[in-house]
Amino acid sequence: MRRADEFFRAVALLVPDATHLLLEGAPTREVAELIAVHLDGQADYQAPRGTWWSWPASRRFSLRASPSLYAQLREAAAHHAEPEICYHLHIYRDKEPLVQWFDAFGDPMLVAKSIPRAQVEQFCSEVGGTLAEPAG
Repeated sequence: MRRADEFFRAVALLVPDATHLLLEGAPTREVAELIAVHLDGQADYQAPRGTWWSWPASRRFSLRASPSLYAQLREAAAHHAEPEICYHLHIYRDKEPLVQWFDAFGDPMLVAKSIPRAQVEQFCSEVGGTLAEPAG
């Protein structure tokens, strides 16, 4: 899956009980304004840092996950390239990591084993993604 609009349209199918969406990147001014109303005020960004150095300077945002946020990001993705939204994306349920996606919309997305396989399969079907089993 390489399109942010498809991801944000279907993400609630994958993680319906998510509480936090953590973004890392250099969003455009419009995207930064859009997500500002969804900031959760948490200073302790839980996700591992995905970029040690980048230009423009990468920023980290901890947001309240919600259908409203997903819908606004889906609309923004219709007229912004994916790097104008984020470079890395993480989704949590409280402190439990559900999704880790470094180099979002380009590299494979990691999904927690706690998410039922049927949800993962439905999400993959909706976005045209491929389910791969972990190595090892």
